[in-house]
Amino acid sequence: METTLKTTPINTAIPADARIFVTDYASYNEGTQFEFGQWVNLAHFESAEDLTQNILDHFSYCDTVRPLECGTPREEIMITDFEGFPAAFYDECMDFEPLFEYFERASSCGYDLEIVEAFTKLGNYKVEDVDEFFDALEESYSGEFSNDQDFAYDMAEQCGDLQDKLSWPHTCIDWKQAARELMFDYYEQDGHYFRAC
Repeated sequence: METTLKTTPINTAIPADARIFVTDYASYNEGTQFEFGQWVNLAHFESAEDLTQNILDHFSYCDTVRPLECGTPREEIMITDFEGFPAAFYDECMDFEPLFEYFERASSCGYDLEIVEAFTKLGNYKVEDVDEFFDALEESYSGEFSNDQDFAYDMAEQCGDLQDKLSWPHTCIDWKQAARELMFDYYEQDGHYFRAC
């Protein structure tokens, strides 16, 4: 089957595994959504407008090859599945613009995508407000640690509360309790720690 959807990755800001399953509501209502519906890799598109136009061009092609029995054109985009980006962006009628802005900022913010995705999973900020989301990330990221106790110890070191050579009573600190109290002001996600803003 010939398609008008692009197949060559051109947008390096978007991870290679970011994709959506595209179909349309008219085909869905007829039960034929999988006949011309397909997975679309988002990295194949320079912008949200480019993606939308290519989807609509694909619908026009589908209307030419096999018109719907109901006689209506395929025009309402329906996204039935997704992979490779935060679930907060997914919607059957999703707006692609904030998602493309998110990928652009994620690739240029200075943090690994793993850190950005961990912050996204916390759900404390709407990822659709890209500026607020990345400002909050910048302000709150505190590092990666294997557990809360290691995080608490590192925070005590950063604050200058530990001497170079630990001696009593510093060797008797209950780091588990210290971590428990510290975590009232911090969040942990996938080993990454964020200050509650």
